Amino acid sequence: MNFISNINLELNHKTIVLVYMLYFGDTVALTPFLEVLRRAAPDSKIILVMDGNYLDAMEYNPCIDEIIPVKRKELGISGTIQLGRKLHSYHPDLLFVLHGTARTTLLGLNIRAKTWIGRPGTRLDGLLMDYPIHISDEKEQCAITYLNALKRIGVTDISCEGMKLYSCPAWDEGAKKFFESHGIQRGDKLAGYSVGSTRIEKDWPAERFGQVAEHFAKKGYRPVFFGIKREMELVEQAVKGLKCDPIIAADQLSMGEFIAAASWCSIGFTNDSGPMYVFDARGIPTVAMFGPSNAKNHYPLGKRSTAISSWDMPVGQDHVNHTIRDGNYVPIDHIPVEEVIKAGEWALGLRETNEYDGHIKYVK
Repeated sequence: MNFISNINLELNHKTIVLVYMLYFGDTVALTPFLEVLRRAAPDSKIILVMDGNYLDAMEYNPCIDEIIPVKRKELGISGTIQLGRKLHSYHPDLLFVLHGTARTTLLGLNIRAKTWIGRPGTRLDGLLMDYPIHISDEKEQCAITYLNALKRIGVTDISCEGMKLYSCPAWDEGAKKFFESHGIQRGDKLAGYSVGSTRIEKDWPAERFGQVAEHFAKKGYRPVFFGIKREMELVEQAVKGLKCDPIIAADQLSMGEFIAAASWCSIGFTNDSGPMYVFDARGIPTVAMFGPSNAKNHYPLGKRSTAISSWDMPVGQDHVNHTIRDGNYVPIDHIPVEEVIKAGEWALGLRETNEYDGHIKYVK
């Protein structure tokens, strides 16, 4: 397949359709791309096609003019064709696909944009796309990878503020009421914890989160444990025996209210999961633990944020599910509590060290 190296595309005064139907964290990682695209095309209409399950990540993003949410897992062949025809009615000048699949190939065929550009999902895309782009995702954080795609089509200034999530008054009010019910006022020192993930193999032991919480509580940071209903057992393990009066926010907030509540925290401790992206995208120093997933692609971007990984995953490694299936990784429980505490103290400015300046610390 022949990929373009660099071209100069006119992006302003256009109708741009961006198709990106991945998961919550991936969607948050798209926000720097949207920020830079909007700056490069201030007078264009930007339409985002995304998985409706993660609408909260984009609903109030000012860089988007219109969102078309879809039920990705229910989108069969006929549904994809219908969606493509609907998008064709917008008369798009540019179709941008950052994560190509067979579904996006079929979608592109029916959208019939004037210009189709992006990451090919099938061999057929190499023939159909006007400008197929080779988007390397092996060594770079995924948000940076997407920014480099813009650079290849002529956007010279790809500087940005990092990943960003936006709240709304209703979410802000929900978070405020929750914290006030626990005697918390804006400005109080809080440390946020999210102990779950999508796979048990990606979960740092819950009781170790509790040990970290106890340490920072002694330094004045009251712990808040976030999570969804199915993570309650892990939360209970984490807080068992704690002396520091933790706040249990798990199963108490909507996703939008969690986005708002995260900004009340001084720091966030998470696994490689959606909440990692939330804390980081709300400007909160974040310490994230990685096991069988690739920290190179997904570390938090904040200046005082870092990933701690149990191993240095080889470049080109299979998807995390394949890695777990094959067992070719160092388990996440090899990350010691002391390392996480040290990283947290650095993130809060309580410790001077340059160990975390590169955003990833590998445990040896």
